Amino acid sequence: MSSADLYQQPDQPDALAEGRRIYVGNLLYSLTPGDIEAVLRDSGFPHYERIHISIDPVSGRNPGYCFVEFPSSRDAEDALNRLGGVLVQDRPLKVGPCNPKSTPRSARRPWADRGQLAFNRWGDWTPEKRTPAEPEEQGPYGALQHHAVETSTLQPDGRHIRRLYIGGLGKMYDQTHNQAEMKEILQGFNYVAIGKRITPRQGQHHYCFVDFPTAEEAERARRALNGAEWNGWKLVVQLAKGLATPLNGQDSRPDGVDSTSRRDIGSIGLIYVALGL
Repeated sequence: MSSADLYQQPDQPDALAEGRRIYVGNLLYSLTPGDIEAVLRDSGFPHYERIHISIDPVSGRNPGYCFVEFPSSRDAEDALNRLGGVLVQDRPLKVGPCNPKSTPRSARRPWADRGQLAFNRWGDWTPEKRTPAEPEEQGPYGALQHHAVETSTLQPDGRHIRRLYIGGLGKMYDQTHNQAEMKEILQGFNYVAIGKRITPRQGQHHYCFVDFPTAEEAERARRALNGAEWNGWKLVVQLAKGLATPLNGQDSRPDGVDSTSRRDIGSIGLIYVALGL
């Protein structure tokens, strides 16, 4: 499956052609599909058909937007008229109609066809289905379950045993490029999920987090990759440490790694704790 395939949902043409799908944006990154479902219900739209959303299995976060499908175009039009500006934790929703999406530019780049994503974040959240997810399930149900399981394995000192911080990465073009490059770096290792690459506002310390199926496999990767050269950069690979916690009353920050220094990465007003950087 190429990255272009991930953008072509089988039901997308019908929903778009019939005017039943709308865009919902300006979401807090920490909102879950269940939170969005509650907003729809409280706003008078309990009978939606599905929420099409991406959830990062490593951080448990959404990308700041999703798509909602309704039983009819009249319901979708009503939602467009009534949901815009609704406050969700003091942030107004932005809504808009959806148009058929063309193949993204990233799908036409050289790295777009380097195999399937480690974890397909996009999927449908429906009123009928509830967690727990099925074994090996991906999409939002699988991502949330993966995040919950990984959180439950934290050690008393807050250290993950199956999640690695991988730093010393160069600048990426987009997250598709990040996935392709990380798969090359991790070739020969068994991993479960690759998190989004973090691009700091200042400096060159780009990094991401990777989850492994066992502590032993994570340690094997750490020993092999820490200090290795990659495209002129020296990789810094350590066990990640810490949980996402609220910061200044804003959105919660993803997991960090143990360190004595902090750097403002700026993208969403978060502080990451970066090891030795």
